[in-house]
Amino acid sequence: MSRNGILTCAILLALSPQGQAHPNISDGIIHAGHYKQGMDLDNYWVSEKLDGIRAIWDGKTLYSKNGNVIHAPAWFVADLPNMHMEGELWAGRGQFHLVQQTVLDKVPNQQAWRKIDFMLFDLPQALGDYRNRYYDLAHWVRHLDVEHIKLVEHRPIESEQKLLVLLDKVDGKAGEGLMLRKANAHYESGRNESLLKVKKHQDAEAVVIGYKAGEGKYAGLLGSLHVRTKDGTDFYIGSGLKDALRHDPPPIGSQITFRFNGYTHTGIPRFARFIRIRERE
Repeated sequence: MSRNGILTCAILLALSPQGQAHPNISDGIIHAGHYKQGMDLDNYWVSEKLDGIRAIWDGKTLYSKNGNVIHAPAWFVADLPNMHMEGELWAGRGQFHLVQQTVLDKVPNQQAWRKIDFMLFDLPQALGDYRNRYYDLAHWVRHLDVEHIKLVEHRPIESEQKLLVLLDKVDGKAGEGLMLRKANAHYESGRNESLLKVKKHQDAEAVVIGYKAGEGKYAGLLGSLHVRTKDGTDFYIGSGLKDALRHDPPPIGSQITFRFNGYTHTGIPRFARFIRIRERE
């Protein structure tokens, strides 16, 4: 580990809040923006975007990005150090449902947790830019050598063309997309261009406010969900609903995740399709 990394660890041992609640933890972390074609990629590193649940380790307790305690088994966090770390609880591509069902339980399912990895990508309170933080994190993970604690691999991206080729490869393997991190940026909370999502589609959340009855083969069942986004946009989602949901729809007030491709001229998400019921993290 570099001398800066050793100094960082010493400082964090002193500063790490032991056992404190984190109701406003969301205010202290980086929130990703969206990559737009043509942006300058100088100094950006790329990694795969993992479809899991973001988690923050404060040196003693694991929290979701919304500040809720994650009740991980003792063995899962036993080897984590007394300093802040950030990563993704992940069980592989297409396994978000497993992570969500497992991680949000107050009583941990030991067998289910064995299928989950803590994929680390940052040391939020460490000294230096992301390049330094990443190298220190990589060194720590490599020497820890614990099966379920891993590093999210990052590498420089040379051009937008190579970025889009990589996006196609990840998308073809049912991946979620890519993330870009500015290697020369210090950790700065809030939404900024030091962290960017790169996706072929967009995901968003909405609240179920009603239903539309089905027709034809769906007569007597749910036809579509009437939903409302945070900005007050109301619309219907009928695509992506499996038969089980058409028989037993999400309750009014449920939060759902949907996927779409841009917006219509009236601001409605285009080609919206249901992905999942979103439990509170």
